[in-house]
Amino acid sequence: MHTLRQPCRSVRSLPVALRVPLARIPRAVHLVFQQYHPARSSTASVCQRRHLATPPPQVKHSDLPTHLYHQYADATMDTMLESLENLLDEVGDPDYEVEYSSGVLTLKLGSKGTYVINKQPPNKQIWLSSPFSGPKRYDYITERDDWVYARDGRSLGDLMNQELSDALGRTVNLGLAEVSTQAS
Repeated sequence: MHTLRQPCRSVRSLPVALRVPLARIPRAVHLVFQQYHPARSSTASVCQRRHLATPPPQVKHSDLPTHLYHQYADATMDTMLESLENLLDEVGDPDYEVEYSSGVLTLKLGSKGTYVINKQPPNKQIWLSSPFSGPKRYDYITERDDWVYARDGRSLGDLMNQELSDALGRTVNLGLAEVSTQAS
């Protein structure tokens, strides 16, 4: 992998406006510009720090064929919609609502917050925005036959079941496991 490096600059190569005594620079600004101060670092360590401060991009491309991505994602979204509609009918709270339009599923739980779940075809992912756990991006993992969040290894179905069970005070199972069997 080829990494582009910018040439190191000394303090003298900085514009005069940036050559301010350290006592006059707020701490946050000082931390940004301390790499240019000769009393704090040598030119070699400045270059090394700059190089280490920008790691290469961590991009992972899915090997899942596009037609299978759409098939599995659509089946997951349809199953989730049907399960949520049934669940909200059982709960009977007029403040709770579920909508699905243009690949975006919105689940409103009144004062508890709103979930937004949508397909991301360019990345072959399903994205979740949860009022409890925040944003997550799920990839389809063939070995597990499920949508899995890479950072914690948890599946979309497990997280949704647990969070909705906690929020509604009852056991919830949306039936999102074994994705490929739903996509027939």
